[in-house]
Amino acid sequence: MSAHPSSVRIDRSLIAGPVHVPVQIRCGDGAPDGLPRLLGELSPDRIALVTDPGLPRGHAARVLRLLGAAAPAGVLWPDGDGPLVVPDGTLAVALGGSRVIEAADRARYADGTRPALVRVPTTLRAMTDTALSPAGPGDRITAPALVRIDLEHLTTLPPHRLRAGLGPLLRTVLAVVPASAGRVAARLRPGGGYDPQTLASYVCLCLEARTALCSHDPLGRGPAAALRYGEPVARAVRGLAGPGLPYGDALALGLRAAAAVARRRGLLGPADAAAHEDLLARAGAARTLPGGIRPRELAAAVTGGREEVRMVLLRGLGDPYAHHGSLLTPVAAGDLEAALTELVPAGRRIPVPDRDRDRARTSVPGLRDGALPAPGGTLTRK
Repeated sequence: MSAHPSSVRIDRSLIAGPVHVPVQIRCGDGAPDGLPRLLGELSPDRIALVTDPGLPRGHAARVLRLLGAAAPAGVLWPDGDGPLVVPDGTLAVALGGSRVIEAADRARYADGTRPALVRVPTTLRAMTDTALSPAGPGDRITAPALVRIDLEHLTTLPPHRLRAGLGPLLRTVLAVVPASAGRVAARLRPGGGYDPQTLASYVCLCLEARTALCSHDPLGRGPAAALRYGEPVARAVRGLAGPGLPYGDALALGLRAAAAVARRRGLLGPADAAAHEDLLARAGAARTLPGGIRPRELAAAVTGGREEVRMVLLRGLGDPYAHHGSLLTPVAAGDLEAALTELVPAGRRIPVPDRDRDRARTSVPGLRDGALPAPGGTLTRK
């Protein structure tokens, strides 16, 4: 992120079912902005800073100073995927990326109850996605007391990591708020160079979209499932490529794959498919599968070895397809493999068997015996 002389001071709220969480977005206003006072109002006996040893020391030191003004503070390093047991009366503060935030969500007192939690994300993905998620471990609503987004934490990220962090923003534009596509695209920079005001606008867009979807669907089982667009492929490709592949790059590949599946099924028209490519290209998003990952191997990882996987598919920008009342549509492994072939560089591409391509062309969800979709989703016969 490039230096910018002006500051950012934005206060918003995350609303998800019964959860109403204040969200502060800051840059350049330093410590005297009331954070110690807000933490003090939670009346903690002590504060546990849950963070990552790889985080720049300056970030942790600055936050520890703020925490120490509210209560005695110490550092807790997450280890593994188990619960983090903290003493009674402790306030847990998550400082880091998505992994740290997810670890802090597992913090418990000895009796199993949850401590108060504050999220301080340090990556763009966490700021636009993980820190704003109301769904915690065990598919339960997690209600942090505060989400504090300090854009200055992004200044230490290399350009490629900042670029990759745009993945949740691109998903939000394509699947939820396509009316923002022109405004967002005009400010995208493949090489980086984002000022704080632009980044703040991206965070606000993701926050407002999530609140609109999650206010009546906090666990993402209904309309908020649109925020899972591209997720199945993203998780699988990152699992195969390893942590060296940024999550945002994996998500960009997931978005491209989901668009390819929908286009092959006749759901997504050429203009909307081209809009995917244009937005992702403007952001400098990943275009091809990492070397060594083959479409068949990836399709098997996505489906878990089963015959199909359920995915969010679009029939237009911001218009998820509903399959029997659910935004998760069954996609056969062969159809997914055919779509993933489009993500392989031409020199490495192996043709998909004709039977897979034919099935991809005719496998429109819910259609049997030559039925064709009519306007409004009803069926007509040939």
